[in-house]
Amino acid sequence: MNNAEDTAPESEDLIYDAVKDLTQDELDQTVRKNAAARNFDLTDEHLSVIHSLIEHYQQDCKTHDCLAAHEHMRFLEDAYEFKGGSQYLYRLFDAMPGTRGVLMPIHELAGLPPLRLETDEGFGTAF
Repeated sequence: MNNAEDTAPESEDLIYDAVKDLTQDELDQTVRKNAAARNFDLTDEHLSVIHSLIEHYQQDCKTHDCLAAHEHMRFLEDAYEFKGGSQYLYRLFDAMPGTRGVLMPIHELAGLPPLRLETDEGFGTAF
């Protein structure tokens, strides 16, 4: 009865809609173009993390609410724990001009809609 697809916020459906048919080649082209436009030094490490997050969205956002940025951040921290987890991720992405955190720059590079809960103003945290 309580189907996640029926209850997912509209903007979160947009995330799944943006990634469901996205190929790795299309993603790479968009990310490289956006990184160049922002004078951001893109590396294979950045692309690896972006690919992991997009695959997560393609699998998880089809049937689950994708509103909570901390769930996606937790996924990335676990996936990259062997490289240092959140410290590794923030080192890679927190340097992108005009953004904060990890998820915000990834969404901007990949041309994805922003998550509504990507910041926690109460704690001053950006995911």
